[in-house]
Amino acid sequence: MPISPSPPPDPPSVNGPSPLPREARITAALIDLADTLVDDFDPAEFLYRVAEHCMDLLDIGDAGVMLALPNEPLRLVAASSERVRLVELFELDASEGPCCTAFHQATAVDHTITGTLSPRWPRFSTRAHGAGYTPVHATPIRLRGDTIGVLNLFRRVPGPLLEADRHLARALADATAISLLQQTTLDQHRTIRAQLETALVTRTIIEQAKGFLTARHETDPDTAFHQLRAHARHHRLRLADLARDVVNGTTALPPPPDTDRSSTQH
Repeated sequence: MPISPSPPPDPPSVNGPSPLPREARITAALIDLADTLVDDFDPAEFLYRVAEHCMDLLDIGDAGVMLALPNEPLRLVAASSERVRLVELFELDASEGPCCTAFHQATAVDHTITGTLSPRWPRFSTRAHGAGYTPVHATPIRLRGDTIGVLNLFRRVPGPLLEADRHLARALADATAISLLQQTTLDQHRTIRAQLETALVTRTIIEQAKGFLTARHETDPDTAFHQLRAHARHHRLRLADLARDVVNGTTALPPPPDTDRSSTQH
């Protein structure tokens, strides 16, 4: 009785064979992709790690990652080899292939490549077949309902991507999207933080200018502030810039008009 062939082994990691079982590597990969909230986050290096995790965990020969800015075309951002990089660039240049369809239709696309001319994507199929690829699986990277990119998975042996690998590819795409969202939120937080820090510095300068005008014009801080603000508005100046000039002595404000406070008393 012939022995049935065993399933092909998982592709080795770029760092060599891993001693961990596949389930542990899946967990480690998802944790790694989630760890983006760091000060020295490098998006290019992160996206190459996405391709490496695809290679390590899925039964594929090569992987590519494409992303698109809003209202802009897809761009190749990471590839597991020069071979697949050239095929992916050709696919983008020809504007045909699984990745383009997966991106525009926001759905996973499978495509089998044979030696015969494909009526669906003839140029892409010819180029991919020449590079030694057979089936291709493209799964969209979706962020809050918007498709922002595609994971492209190329096999060099016949047969489509197994269902379990398709689900895992979907999970890796989702993890990529969530991680990019985390980093975008962090960047926004950093911008807000920088704005708050600027506001605090600005407030200090304004307080210094208020103190200067209060002492120089022998008035109260509220009057000094209202005078400072009115001058800035009238001359269309930034309040912080005017306050800095007042403190530095490069701009002199006239004393505020005298107010007969007694006339307002009842």
